[in-house]
Amino acid sequence: LLGLSRWQRLAGSGLCVLLAALCFGLAGLCVPLLLLRARKFALLWSLGSLCALGAAALLRGPARL
Repeated sequence: LLGLSRWQRLAGSGLCVLLAALCFGLAGLCVPLLLLRARKFALLWSLGSLCALGAAALLRGPARL
């Protein structure tokens, strides 16, 4: 993350947000069949959460101690 420019971080964050929205949307489609496809829902929801955290991490950047 140290060598990325501002625009590269914004583009990476935008991509992560799009992937998170896709994962959350697909997980939302699995909600009516939650008893049958609980594993698929959990995997999609977890991937969406990781992508959202990745987007926030890219925007924030590394911490300076």
